Amino acid sequence: MRLAEQTAPQIKLLLAILGFLIYPSQQVYAQSLKVRVIVTSLSPARVLVEAEGPLADTWSFRNVYAGISGLGYRVESFKVAAPSEAVSVRNLAPGEFRSSKEVSTFSYELQIEERARLAELAHVSWINQERGFLMLADLLPRLGRKSLVPSPVTIEFKLPAGWTVASALLPDKNQQYSVANVDSAVFYVGRELRETRVRADSMDLALVTSGDWAFVDSDALKIVSKIIKEHAKLTKHRLHGRSVVLLAPFNGVVGPERWTANTRGASVVLLLGRNARGRALLARLGVVLAHELFHLWVPNGLALEGDYDWFFEGFTLYQALLTCLRLKLIKFDDYLDTMARVYDSYRSQPDHDKLSLIEASERRWTAAPSFVYDKGMLVAFIHDLKFRELTGNGTSGADIYPQLFRAAAAGTGNANEVIMSILNRPAGMNQFFERYVQNPGDIALDATLAPYGFRVETRDFRTRILINKKLTSDQGKLLRALGY
Repeated sequence: MRLAEQTAPQIKLLLAILGFLIYPSQQVYAQSLKVRVIVTSLSPARVLVEAEGPLADTWSFRNVYAGISGLGYRVESFKVAAPSEAVSVRNLAPGEFRSSKEVSTFSYELQIEERARLAELAHVSWINQERGFLMLADLLPRLGRKSLVPSPVTIEFKLPAGWTVASALLPDKNQQYSVANVDSAVFYVGRELRETRVRADSMDLALVTSGDWAFVDSDALKIVSKIIKEHAKLTKHRLHGRSVVLLAPFNGVVGPERWTANTRGASVVLLLGRNARGRALLARLGVVLAHELFHLWVPNGLALEGDYDWFFEGFTLYQALLTCLRLKLIKFDDYLDTMARVYDSYRSQPDHDKLSLIEASERRWTAAPSFVYDKGMLVAFIHDLKFRELTGNGTSGADIYPQLFRAAAAGTGNANEVIMSILNRPAGMNQFFERYVQNPGDIALDATLAPYGFRVETRDFRTRILINKKLTSDQGKLLRALGY
């Protein structure tokens, strides 16, 4: 039927359908949220959040994140605003609120005092009298009974006098930020924030820090830039846009052996003890960031699904260790000592031979979280050695990363299935994934490393990985290729 022959109701229906198809943004922005975050007190640390968004009668805040529980208890004085009638609000559980009517405007207060455990400071929101981090993942609620994540979020901050804000996102002319992904948004707030920028490979890179350090900011940024370029070369995948390293010091007399870090989206959050000389601080900074910056690629740059923490933590740690070796941030003995310590940590866990890496990834925050790192890193070590041997040092375990990005570019898929196909693909690597990842079992490092010229010794419950005095020609080439 031609359009001219259609009746008026049919035309209206057709136009409505066309309007839905042509202007889907009305649906996309149905969950948009406008937020104002006001720091009302530094001691105790509190913020007031005022928000206006879609109609909702239920608001759900995270109560657990990265193994940190009880976050919902921080939310207080939750209120809603209705133009013409009284609306009651019930507190169903920590961080869970429900109103008697749907409303679009709400507010609440949040306790965000500095965490007592240093390891938690890179993972959840907090402020002290000098600085802090505001992370929208635990700062904002999910909306409605289906716990929808609001997107986009327009957010502005009202901070104490002399404070500024920095982020991977840049503000508009009104100093408001538009956030597409709440879970990856991190804002560094504090007094006298300093930002240093550089173009690293295809990326706009910034280092934001505060406080006094025993090094110059530009020297730290040079190390970060070198690491970025190494990762781009290794993965053969270029990242674009702006990424930031948000560096903060621990309070008190704390050395650089104490640190905590977390990578979200394009933001790397790092807290580091600064009680050391500049050279030692820069070395520790480089070692930590070699791992954290790799997360900008894996998993953040991959559109893959499923629990594969064993890979993006364990394998990433191993490649970061090799990156530090190439950049001369560590020596070859440090490389061997690190793998020996990882092996001791792995063997110290009671069920190390009863849990597969797949199962450990699914239970990462509830059952022995270090297992994912330890066994994952050991498996990456074994894979690298085996692959170098099979190819006559023509390539290494790092070859999986370009393949992984090519596979991911073909479309979203199950991460473990994609990685399995890559690990098992080369001749001689059949069933590698099943043997080391999918199935539980013990890793006997002495027997595993012997063919490559290593020997493993254990004294006083401490493992050492040593190089044999006599090496075959092939063993010598493999070890030299590693950096020996």
